[in-house]
Amino acid sequence: MLAPVAPGSTGRAGWGAACSMPIHATAAILVETGCMRGYHSGSYGDAFADVYDNWYRDIGDIETTVGFVAGLAGDGGTVLELGVGTGRLAIPLAAAGCRVTGIDASAKMLDRLASNDPHRTVVGVLGDMVDDLPAGPFDVVLAAYNTIFNLLDERRQRGCFAEVAARLGAGGAFVVEAFVPRPPSEAPGGSDGQSQVTVRSIGTDHVVLSASVHDQPAHRVDGQFIEITESGGIRLRPWAIRYADTDEIDRFATESGMVFDGRWEDFHRAPFDDASERHVTVYRRRQGDVKNAFHPDEFP
Repeated sequence: MLAPVAPGSTGRAGWGAACSMPIHATAAILVETGCMRGYHSGSYGDAFADVYDNWYRDIGDIETTVGFVAGLAGDGGTVLELGVGTGRLAIPLAAAGCRVTGIDASAKMLDRLASNDPHRTVVGVLGDMVDDLPAGPFDVVLAAYNTIFNLLDERRQRGCFAEVAARLGAGGAFVVEAFVPRPPSEAPGGSDGQSQVTVRSIGTDHVVLSASVHDQPAHRVDGQFIEITESGGIRLRPWAIRYADTDEIDRFATESGMVFDGRWEDFHRAPFDDASERHVTVYRRRQGDVKNAFHPDEFP
């Protein structure tokens, strides 16, 4: 399941946008003490389910992504997608011959999945992607397009890697797709908590604004899409992420008993380098040496 993407940005929460107009405002618009009041694991999906397919239908190359994942899974292989959303990737994966399970914390997203998948080719699971993962084993677990960043602290992200490792079959793969965080000096708002408001879209009868606050020391961004229409008034669509760089993600995998298998810039397997804005990374279950799954409370 994607996170919000501003026009021209490279990531789902993408702060800067080539087509946006920055307006500085006070951080009190959105947050107190660094996080959004009342936000929970299902907030994003519940807020975006009705517009998700329309807003994000052109994100990424679905055919290439499906080919990449299905190739790792093998003929008839089992795939678990974290943050399955409305089935943007899961339904095509099932059509490609994979046996697909998708987990999401939002019942509204899973309702959309069911509507998009009338033949029930994807098994939908309502739950958290740390505490409620199905037993497996799976040939591939997929966290596409920044989904891992929906877990809002380091402890939870580490816990997800441990739980995934425990559910991979022998030689199974964990595929993580995410943006590469910018250096603090290049991030709008810097590290001092300044907020930013940009225009996502505008028409004669509507405007969608994107407001966000970046807490650089915490690696956290909290935001709202503010949709204003003549007919419908004002609709708020909240989102939040905790981002991590590739070194930190690699460490999560190693601590969980997985080994690095490859990293590319995209699902076309373009080489990854220091200029890459996104990464697709594959980790493998280490044969005979996978740690037992831990509950996140067990991490320091």
